[in-house]
Amino acid sequence: MKRNFFILICLFTFSLTSFCQNPDSITIIPLASSKSDSVKPVKQAVGAPRARRPDSFWRRISLGGNLGFQFGTVTGFNISPEARIRTVDQLYVGVGFIYQYFRFKDSFYDTVNLDYVSYTSNTFGGKIYLRYYLRSLFEGWAGNFFVHTEYEYLHFVIPFEYDPNGRFVDIYNPVQRYSEGREVLDVHSVFIGGGYSQPISNRVFIDLLVLFNLNDSPASPYTNPVFRLGVGVGL
Repeated sequence: MKRNFFILICLFTFSLTSFCQNPDSITIIPLASSKSDSVKPVKQAVGAPRARRPDSFWRRISLGGNLGFQFGTVTGFNISPEARIRTVDQLYVGVGFIYQYFRFKDSFYDTVNLDYVSYTSNTFGGKIYLRYYLRSLFEGWAGNFFVHTEYEYLHFVIPFEYDPNGRFVDIYNPVQRYSEGREVLDVHSVFIGGGYSQPISNRVFIDLLVLFNLNDSPASPYTNPVFRLGVGVGL
């Protein structure tokens, strides 16, 4: 299986946070005084610290995913819905499902018909990752940096199988020959890296990740470094 070189055109990440509410809606109500049986709401002084809503399981969960496209010798798209939960401090644990469709142009050469052959592939897989934001260590813009590690599994099938006497030649590895058939490939990738999350409003932010695949192989659809650019929206 050849290495696939491509340019990532765009990768959007939509993060939908469950039960997210604005703390500005909280009103403090004092106890009734002895002079009056009525209770009147008292507005909070400007600049005074606001009371935090109590943490809960659902407030730690966010849903989202990745949507990507690529064009060129390898054309296709990928979609990866995911869910994550904040565990300890700013450490998030996430899981996701991956589907990718690719069309590999002129990947094999037919030595009988003297022509190049293209093929398509449907890829399925999953991932699990850990992401730690530096908000508890730094204030301001420095707290928007994060570190990221991820394990990813991909499973796909190509319509050719290795055959020393086959009529098809891999253009990226001419010493190997193939014949029409079915070859199953399982690709395991381990990524490490980090990124920066830039909020542009109360609910919208931009994520930029730079990752390196520590388990790189000829069957991998990635080339190091791997860039991911995302736009997130929280409810």
